[in-house]
Amino acid sequence: MLEKRKVILGLVILMIGVIIIGVSYALWKLVLTQTDSNTLLSDCFNVTLREDTERINLEKSYPITDEESKSLTPYIFTVTNECTSYAKYDIRIEIEDTTTLGLEYVKISLNNETPVLLSELVDTQEEKEGVSKILYIKTGYLDAEDEASYELRMWIDEAVSMEDPVANKTIQSKINIEASYINEAPSYCEMNPETGACTILAKGETDELKFDNTEDNNLRYIGANPNNYVSFNNELWRIIGVFNNIDDGTGTKETRLKIIRNELYSEGIAWDTDNVNDWSTASLQEELNGTYLESITSPSKEMIEDAVWKLGGTASYTNNSNGLASHWYTYERRTEVYEGRPTEWTGKIGLMYPSDYGYATSGGSTTNRETCLNTALWDWNSSSDCKNNDWLYKSGTYQWTLTSNASISYYVFGVSSIGSVPNGAARNSYNAASPALYLNSNVKISGGEGTESSPYQLSL
Repeated sequence: MLEKRKVILGLVILMIGVIIIGVSYALWKLVLTQTDSNTLLSDCFNVTLREDTERINLEKSYPITDEESKSLTPYIFTVTNECTSYAKYDIRIEIEDTTTLGLEYVKISLNNETPVLLSELVDTQEEKEGVSKILYIKTGYLDAEDEASYELRMWIDEAVSMEDPVANKTIQSKINIEASYINEAPSYCEMNPETGACTILAKGETDELKFDNTEDNNLRYIGANPNNYVSFNNELWRIIGVFNNIDDGTGTKETRLKIIRNELYSEGIAWDTDNVNDWSTASLQEELNGTYLESITSPSKEMIEDAVWKLGGTASYTNNSNGLASHWYTYERRTEVYEGRPTEWTGKIGLMYPSDYGYATSGGSTTNRETCLNTALWDWNSSSDCKNNDWLYKSGTYQWTLTSNASISYYVFGVSSIGSVPNGAARNSYNAASPALYLNSNVKISGGEGTESSPYQLSL
């Protein structure tokens, strides 16, 4: 019994020792407190809708044409980003339950853009009390503290007949804006989806559209006869492609469509009558940007924008190590020129480059596109698959390009009548020329299929 008490007493003493040790360590604890408090502050989140006119109220409406709709009084509203982040917003239209008129009979247009039937708009599939459908109209983006204004017009489609059930029917709707914030600046085509350049870019790579994989990664039409026809100046032109980083002369770089006249401007004209390979003073440049430019119709002239045309050249171009389309693209944009010549020129109308010709091929069954692009343009005369599947090639015709020889004062490069790219004297008056230009970045493709019989229609 005594032994047992000793054991218990020993345990008690041991426990007391542990407690004492614990307390003694606590006496040495150091407590420090942060001077400033931690703060998590959410960013501004406020996109507002301002109604700048009264609602649309068209009583006793009747079917009208799309053209007549432009005279209707619109509902004008403004979307404003009041914060310092980029904002994305969707413009939607809510169709109220009280609507009795079929959506297939009603058209709308935003900012006089291509009209669309309400029944053709995408349904969000959202549910809301008192609303039968919520339809997408447009997606837009706003920079920090930016705003965008819209004009909405609504009318009964001209296709509606007396037999259609539209008499004494009504449509009740409201504009609805759904906004969200994004961390990064949107891409050019996210900001400008309806421009002609972005319409073509949206097609992506196809059998007749390929990216050139240059540092600018332009998208080009390829093949013997792609669907790249466009109506311009009451003439047939063709789209060379969508070109990135085109300087408008002020330092602003844009994504723009580059087009070239389908019919030759002249089948026999000197590049420069003084036999000098300086495009800034060349007689052909002065004629194209003088007499010819003045002859262009006013609507088309408004679609042309100044561009910085690079005038770089080369003296070495005859083999696969220095004469590929990719080499030419580099030569054209660098500063190797004949002594005293400018390296760039700002203006409206130029010519195609050798690289434009090279990148336009699709190749054929014997020599494919990859092989063509790895063959010097100097040797294309011996490759029928490369030149004959290139819509910029005109058999039997020598065409001037914009690029000059960097070591000879009067030599300028061209696409020969047999498909090669040699150079010749600028004064040669038996060579042909087709004007090329960059369209204003705001130009839209408003119709057409791109075929010769149904060319793309352009609008601003």
